[in-house]
Amino acid sequence: MTPLQRYLAPELLRRLSTLTVSARTVAAGSTIGVHRAPVRGSSIEFRQHRFYTPGDEPRRIDWRVYARTDRPYVREYEQETNLRCLILLDASGSMAYGSGGESKLLYARRAAAALAYVMLSQTEAVGLATFGGTTQFLPPHGGQAQLSRVLDALDHTVGAGGGESGGGGGGPGLLSAACVAAANRLTRRTLVIVISDLLIEPEPLSRGLARLRHDLHEVAVLRVSHRDELTFPFSRWCRFVGAEGEGVRVVEPAVARRDYLARFEQHRERLRTVFKPLSVRHHEAVTDSDLGDEISRFIISRGVPSPVRASGGGGRGAS
Repeated sequence: MTPLQRYLAPELLRRLSTLTVSARTVAAGSTIGVHRAPVRGSSIEFRQHRFYTPGDEPRRIDWRVYARTDRPYVREYEQETNLRCLILLDASGSMAYGSGGESKLLYARRAAAALAYVMLSQTEAVGLATFGGTTQFLPPHGGQAQLSRVLDALDHTVGAGGGESGGGGGGPGLLSAACVAAANRLTRRTLVIVISDLLIEPEPLSRGLARLRHDLHEVAVLRVSHRDELTFPFSRWCRFVGAEGEGVRVVEPAVARRDYLARFEQHRERLRTVFKPLSVRHHEAVTDSDLGDEISRFIISRGVPSPVRASGGGGRGAS
C-alpha cells in the first residue's frame, strides 16, 4: 500500500475536494492565490481594524481610533496572496494510545495528510514538522510534488519509544519547545496548525504559542483524543503505565472515574484560558470519529473574525 492509499482513501479525497482553507489573519506570500492578506501600503485596499498585539509595528496604530476608544487598534490592508502553512505534528509517547486503527498518532497523521492535500490542491504552500518521536522539518512549499514529500515524511514518523506502541519522551515543555523551534525557522508569516493530544501542562504551552503569535503567525490547534480518555470506560481493576515516564499505577475504576473526568475537564478549561488571549482557534477530534467530518469542522471552526468597527465608541474583534 502506498502512502497516498494509506492516508488518503478515495472517498476521503472526494470529500476533501470540496473544502477550502482560508487565511483568518495573515498570509504573506509572493504567489497569487485564493487568499487575501493584510499588508501595509497606500495603494492597497483597507481591510479592517484589529486590536493591537505585541509585535505589531507602532506606526500601524490608528491614533484617531485610539483617541476615541482609548484602546489601540492597528489598520490592516489587503492584497491577493497565497497561504503558507506549517503542520506541527506531535509524535510523543502519549500519542501512541489506541489499538488498531484508533491510535491517536495514526489518526493525527491522517489528519495532517488531509489538511496538506486540501491546501496544496489550492496551490498553497505546506510544510511539516514532527516532534516527540521522529524529529523532522519539511519547509513549506507548493506543488503536487510537495504532497508526496509530506506523505513520505508522515510515513516515516515514529512515535516516541518506537512504532505505534509508544514509550517515553514527552515532557512538559516539549510542545512549547517545538513551537519556538518552528518560529525560529519560519522566515515569513505562516499559518501553524498544531496536531496533538495536548496531554501537557497548559502554562508551558502558552509560552511557545505566544512566541508564534509574537512573530505574527496564525495558530490553530487540532486536539486528537481517544474515546477512552473522554469516558474512562474501564470497569475492572486496571494497571496503567505512563507513556512518558510517569510510572505504573493500579487503579480501581469505580473509585477513580469521577475524579479523573473532573480533572480532564479542568485541564480542558485551562487550555481554553491559554488559547483565548492568544486568539488561537482550536477544535477537538476523537479517533473513532469520521476524519472527513472532523477536517470540515476544523476548517469551519477557524472562521473569519468580524471587522472591528471604529465608529460608535469602538468595537470588539473575534475571540
